[in-house]
Amino acid sequence: FRVGGEHFNDDGLKLNSEPAPPGTMLDSSLLEKLGRTVKKLLDDKDTAAADGGALQQLAERDAKIAELEAELEAEAQKSRQPPMDLVNELEEKLESTQRNWSREIMTAETEIAELKAKNARLMAAQGRHPPQRPAGSH
Repeated sequence: FRVGGEHFNDDGLKLNSEPAPPGTMLDSSLLEKLGRTVKKLLDDKDTAAADGGALQQLAERDAKIAELEAELEAEAQKSRQPPMDLVNELEEKLESTQRNWSREIMTAETEIAELKAKNARLMAAQGRHPPQRPAGSH
């Protein structure tokens, strides 16, 4: 310790000039261990300060990776859903097909009714009666 003044060091703290009580002095192995621990803490602090830039770069890289992963997931979600123009086109085709089928069915029913009427007229002209179906059958 460098003492500035009579009983103070450079920081202005009073030095303890009283002797330590018996049995409280550190033995040399504990003192060495304490010295190694303090030195390691100081070295780690210096390393951490020097590595601060690298840590910042790692944090930025991790943030960029998370951003890219989010974009990738969004694109994957898009590819799982069909494009709306395709969905709309398919719905229109379905409606058109249903309309066409309805028209075809109505036309077929009309043709069947006309053929039945024609058949009934021919059979009546020949003096025969069309076969009778049981009630409720088509």
